[in-house]
Amino acid sequence: MKKNIVIVIILGIMLGYGFGSLIYKNYEGNVYHDSDGNIYYVQYGVYKTMEVAKENAKKLENYIIKELDDKYYIYLGVTSSYNTALKIQNLYKDKNVYTYIRSDYVENSETLDLLKEFDSKLEGVDKEEDIEKVMKEIFENEELSL
Repeated sequence: MKKNIVIVIILGIMLGYGFGSLIYKNYEGNVYHDSDGNIYYVQYGVYKTMEVAKENAKKLENYIIKELDDKYYIYLGVTSSYNTALKIQNLYKDKNVYTYIRSDYVENSETLDLLKEFDSKLEGVDKEEDIEKVMKEIFENEELSL
């Protein structure tokens, strides 16, 4: 009888190990990147068509519309610094324009370098028109791939 219990225990351990290994191999979990590649979008909205996005952006002065996965995103700002994204978000909040900060990871080092240059310009400014001027520069920069 003791022999049967030992066999059942060993068989249970082997099955548990086999299923656990199978699940572990297929589970990637959360993939975290280093902070050097993080960028933050100050997003106004997501729309199904370009026409609806343009219609909703009429009241805005400074924005960019990007297509991603058959959806159209309106961005009011993009930065490599979360604190700068909050600054931009608060600027629009004061105008009763509510936004969402969305993060993404960019592996393109040139894009990151350009955003960091613009971030250094944004750090020293607090006036609404100065922030919007820098955002306009970012959106018009053709070297920047967002």
